Amino acid sequence: MRKRIVIVLAVLALLAVIGVPAAAGGKWVDAQKAPFYIVYGCSSNVVSSDLAGGQVVLVDPMGNVSLVVQGNVKGLASNAGYDAWVRNLTGYTGPYLAVYPPLGYYKLATFTTDAEGNGSFHLNLRADELPDGTYQIQVAINPLGNQGCTVIATEWPGLSVTVKSQ
Repeated sequence: MRKRIVIVLAVLALLAVIGVPAAAGGKWVDAQKAPFYIVYGCSSNVVSSDLAGGQVVLVDPMGNVSLVVQGNVKGLASNAGYDAWVRNLTGYTGPYLAVYPPLGYYKLATFTTDAEGNGSFHLNLRADELPDGTYQIQVAINPLGNQGCTVIATEWPGLSVTVKSQ
């Protein structure tokens, strides 16, 4: 009996070390990561290949939350406000601060950077607000209140994320 417990613990430790994704709601959850790139000329349609620092992590955990969007930015202006926009949320009915229909963007959060220009935001899009489906997600960061000028963004077309509430 003791030998079996030791073997089980060893297998669990090995799985933790090699990074097997955690299960949530009976489903294996693989977080998708996308780096931020510098945007020259303000258009999120034209993302450069120059890394900006920071990244977005997208997770579909199932259950009451359909999509988690966690963003970390680095090297922006210090102590400055920014808007976080998410693109291509077709059918989204949840709360938002602003919408830009021509590109399918929703402004879902604002945040302030610290003295080093680093900041973060976290979004939980609920299952009753975002229909099941596959989305090409792009996240864009604009200076606070400046809807027309993106400074950093993930690539476009964005990450393909399949959302399932069950």
